[in-house]
Amino acid sequence: MSDNALDSTLADGSVRPLRRAVVTTSHKAGYEKYGRQMAATFDHHWSPEIQLLFYSEEFTPDVASPRIEARDLLARCPGLVAFKARHARRPLAHGKAWRIKPRLRYNNYLGRYALKGLKWGLGYRWDAVRFAHKCFAIIDASRSTDADVLIWVDADTRFFADVGAAQLEGFLPPDCFVGCLRRWSIHTETGFLVFDLHHPATRIYMDELERMFTGDLLFREYEFHDAYLFDVLRERLERQGHKSHDIAMGAGRKAKHVLVNSPLGGFMDHMKGDRKDAGASYADDFVSMPPPPAA
Repeated sequence: MSDNALDSTLADGSVRPLRRAVVTTSHKAGYEKYGRQMAATFDHHWSPEIQLLFYSEEFTPDVASPRIEARDLLARCPGLVAFKARHARRPLAHGKAWRIKPRLRYNNYLGRYALKGLKWGLGYRWDAVRFAHKCFAIIDASRSTDADVLIWVDADTRFFADVGAAQLEGFLPPDCFVGCLRRWSIHTETGFLVFDLHHPATRIYMDELERMFTGDLLFREYEFHDAYLFDVLRERLERQGHKSHDIAMGAGRKAKHVLVNSPLGGFMDHMKGDRKDAGASYADDFVSMPPPPAA
């Protein structure tokens, strides 16, 4: 395999299809509410050669499929266990520390400048412990799979149409280390990420993301959630000459719920936030794509 980009040509000159694996994680309550549906619809719609690595927290997923591998997140990720123990009683690491750190930023969706940071430290954007689970699952999967391409998918999703290699091919061009869903004036949507595991920038990304948590470096950033940290590291790597790919092809300029307005919206839905209770994205989420069929 090439050491710097996607390449299906082997050392002996033969060619084989790229191996792909999907990774997700969930706790027990999340699995009951949405994770089981994600796993079941994955098994029904994704190409049979693609494996799902399901990192669970103190339970075993019950979707029976030879290509769904249940992995014990806490057993496999001692760095996560140590991070949670270290910050178990620290409000700042749980989104419960109210401070004022104002920033004036242009909001592309409002079409004007907006002041943020008046309740800095309160809410999901600073819940480092919550998002550490996702980050460590991605890191561990990247180092323990024989796949060439690793695809992260949030567990609060469902698939309603078939997903094949031809569709996935365009989500990660050969000269890019990651495919993602860019948005303007706010952080990238990280409910769907595609990593080239043979690209040197991917290895750097995983190592630096791990250091963010093991060295508590994330607390130096303005926000602590995985999407903000993704952008910090992505932009750092881009300044070094590495490339990322916008799967949404600019749809994030207008659509905050960018996943369902991207090519991904043709085969999946993402019930982010309070959409979990509704069981689907809202009708007014769809700017450039029609709503998906009902579950």
